[in-house]
Amino acid sequence: MLVWSPYHSVPDAKLDEYIAIAKEKHGYNVEQALGMLFWHKHDIEKSLADLPNFTPFPDEWTVEDKVLFEQAFSFHGKSFHRIQQMLPDKTIASLVKYYYSWKKTRSRTSLMDRQARKLANRHNQGDSDDDVEETHPMDGNDSDYDPKKEAKKEGSTEQPVQTSKVGLGRREYQSLQHRHHSQRSKCRPPKGMYLTQEDVVAVSCSPNAANTILRQLDMELISLKRQVQNAKQVNSALKQKMEGGIEEFKPPEVGC
Repeated sequence: MLVWSPYHSVPDAKLDEYIAIAKEKHGYNVEQALGMLFWHKHDIEKSLADLPNFTPFPDEWTVEDKVLFEQAFSFHGKSFHRIQQMLPDKTIASLVKYYYSWKKTRSRTSLMDRQARKLANRHNQGDSDDDVEETHPMDGNDSDYDPKKEAKKEGSTEQPVQTSKVGLGRREYQSLQHRHHSQRSKCRPPKGMYLTQEDVVAVSCSPNAANTILRQLDMELISLKRQVQNAKQVNSALKQKMEGGIEEFKPPEVGC
């Protein structure tokens, strides 16, 4: 693992510009770009000249990238162009490839667990809880359990409870149905993401506004990571001093 140690002769502005060029023109990630700079002994000109001579390894998915992808997928579904707006460093091909590998390794609810939960719900709440499985339709998408097949196998004669609509007029029923579909179509941002009207206006004011804002946020993130690395180095130095003990600071003992 390569740990970046800030080199004081390289200004932060030039370093950020070098990282941006390496990412946008040559497909390097931050760690690979800093590794190239370290190889050339912090000479930015030599590093820029040597960037086209190498093909960087495929970008690995960090834990933050995986969490952000899951949040974006739960919000946008398979709209990879919208997911890419939350992960601008990833290409569409990389997002699609990771999606299929992520889909295969997702945790699946076993058939035994589902059957045990179904029996427990029936025992605790009676036959009125037969619709519990229908309240969680997303749970069956990535599992091996198919409620329709199981119903055919068991030969169950239970009929779902139908809501009576006799007392509703045509207009009342249409308004109720419209209200139901309007609530279903509402999209909420993933947990931890907050959208304001000012942010939406700032992103949509021009075609390049979104890329500019994301680039500024990326620069701020790089700066914060650099501060964290500096703090870790300071803490490591202080820890080494503490391990040395306090013997040298003790006053000499005076004999009686």
